[in-house]
Amino acid sequence: MKNIIRTILLTVLIVAVFKGVSTGQWSSSITIVIVSGVLLLVTFISAKSSRGSSAYTGSDSTASSSSNSSHSYTDCGGDSGGGCD
Repeated sequence: MKNIIRTILLTVLIVAVFKGVSTGQWSSSITIVIVSGVLLLVTFISAKSSRGSSAYTGSDSTASSSSNSSHSYTDCGGDSGGGCD
């Protein structure tokens, strides 16, 4: 849905700039250029801020299983194959 809105705003912005350049009368199209440009920027800013706002609610099964084990990897020499004595 946001892509459709962005496409429409970008099209309106391009048409308004083209009309202003071709006719030389910026007074009629400058308001449209400003409003559509600001709205286009707002759609990108709101997309960035909402992307990072969702929290991860799942549980990490590896963290809970390693905390319940009797030996940890640091006590047993890590991945070097030293083993636990």
